[in-house]
Amino acid sequence: MKKYLLIFGMLLGHSTFAQISNIDMNGAPARLSGYTNVEGSPYLFEDWARADISFTNAGLKENVAYKFNVHDNELEVINEAGNKIFLTKDFIEYALLERPSIIIANGSESGLLTKLLVKKGFDMINGVAPSDLVNVLAEGSKYTLVRKFYSDLVTPPKNSYAPTPGQMFVYEESFYLINANGEVESVRTRTNNIIKALDEKDQSMAKKFVKENDLNLSREDHLVIFFQKLNEA
Repeated sequence: MKKYLLIFGMLLGHSTFAQISNIDMNGAPARLSGYTNVEGSPYLFEDWARADISFTNAGLKENVAYKFNVHDNELEVINEAGNKIFLTKDFIEYALLERPSIIIANGSESGLLTKLLVKKGFDMINGVAPSDLVNVLAEGSKYTLVRKFYSDLVTPPKNSYAPTPGQMFVYEESFYLINANGEVESVRTRTNNIIKALDEKDQSMAKKFVKENDLNLSREDHLVIFFQKLNEA
C-alpha cells in the first residue's frame, strides 16, 4: 500500500528527491531534425520542461531539461555540459516528466496531472516494445492503467488546397488496462467504459467508489484516485 501512496504523491504534486551530483547521463548526441517542412510536432510537449530521471546505473538526476519525442519514443535532454542528447533507454528506470506550466495554466482540460510517470517493461501490450516508455497512471496488484503516446507521421491526400501534399504529425494516445493475470484490454477514459473493463466481481465496488467520491474517469487525477482505491480494496 505504501508503494501506491508514494506513486500517487509523485504524480499529483512536487516530490523532493535526494540530489545526486557528478554523474554523467547515458546517451547519444541529439540528431539534427529530419522533420523540416512537416506540420505538427513529434514531441509530447513542444516546450522544454523539467524531469526527474532515475537511472539503473547512476541513481537519480533532478530537474533535467527534457523533451519527449513520442514519434521515436526517445527522451531528449540537456546534459551537464549543455549538450542535447537522446538518453539510452536501457539505463532508464523511470522518469517523472513535468508538464509545461503553460498547459496547466491554460486550464482547457480539467484534472491534468502536473507530472507524468513514464516507465518501460510493458511489452505485453500489442505494439509496445520492451524498452518503450509508456505513461503509467496507476500500478497495483489488481489493476494497472497505462497510456501510450504517439505522434504518427502521415501524408494527407492531395486536394485543391494542397496540390503537392507534405507530411504532418498527428497526435494519438491510447489507454490499456492490465489486470492481475496480465491480461490487457484497450479502454477509453470514460467512466462506464472503465468500469465495464474491470473484473465482474469488482464492478459494483467500482461504481460505489465513483459515486461516493464524485469521480469523472475522463480526468487524469480522478483516474489515479479511482485505481488507488480499487487496488487497496
